[in-house]
Amino acid sequence: MVDVAGTIAGLFGTNGPESDGSAMLDVARDIRANPRTIDCRDGRQLGYADCGDPDGDPLVVFHGFPNSRVFGALFDAPARERGLRILAPERPGLGVSDPLPDRTVADWTEDVADLADALDLGSFPVLGVSGGGPYAAACAACLPRTERAGIVCGLAPLESVEFGDRLPFLIAEHARPLATLSLWSDGLSVRRNPEEYLASRAETAADVDEEHWKGEIGWTLLESGREATAHHGYGPLANELAVFADDWGFDLDAVDVPTYLWYGKADRIVPVSMGLHYADRIPTAEAHVYPDYGHLSTVEENEAAILDALAGV
Repeated sequence: MVDVAGTIAGLFGTNGPESDGSAMLDVARDIRANPRTIDCRDGRQLGYADCGDPDGDPLVVFHGFPNSRVFGALFDAPARERGLRILAPERPGLGVSDPLPDRTVADWTEDVADLADALDLGSFPVLGVSGGGPYAAACAACLPRTERAGIVCGLAPLESVEFGDRLPFLIAEHARPLATLSLWSDGLSVRRNPEEYLASRAETAADVDEEHWKGEIGWTLLESGREATAHHGYGPLANELAVFADDWGFDLDAVDVPTYLWYGKADRIVPVSMGLHYADRIPTAEAHVYPDYGHLSTVEENEAAILDALAGV
């Protein structure tokens, strides 16, 4: 089942602990406090994080839903260990990025190209996690600078799941005000008691995800979600859900660069059927499916393998 509602509820803003000794959370808060932007070709501003090894080879990371550039903090430490520079742009209307009405998933490749031009990048690998998965696939299919692509627990076209799992996206597509109101309501309830929320997510997640929700990863995701709605409100999040429901603007069959997939069968947020859909449709896909991993543990337990594969090691 696609647990959009639960994820939406949890990743909206909260103050979190003042100091928990977490280097990851310190990086997240620094990213939030010191936004970086570039100007897109159409005049919009695009926010991004720049962390990891500042002199390293670039890896462009696409955040999940409903997140922001702060998501890049999750990869800061392992990227430094491997000499990788993490660049994490945030999609239109999220964080400090200006909105872009009526966009498609494929339109994202132009923003990524603008970021690459502004930062004088050549070619680079991309990594999309959860809601960032479709955007990694778009770059693999449509952006020639893309060397390799990774998709971890990524959303796939809605044809890969049953109607009940499509419903949150369809509501956003056809009843945008209702979706926006629901997002706002969920965010308000979570801000009142973030600790209780993280505990509830731990209880309903796969067993292997429990400590991740309670620890620095959970708090970093909360910080990332807080930034997602801080500047433009909840409307762009509803729009993001609608974008997933619409035509993506490209064909998965067009992907011709090495593309790596990581999914967990115990994931209660993104069904493994979405990963299997990618594996079936992308000609260059190499799939890794784990019977006991959930949404967070699939990333955390495979972190080294994910970064090494995308770095071409």
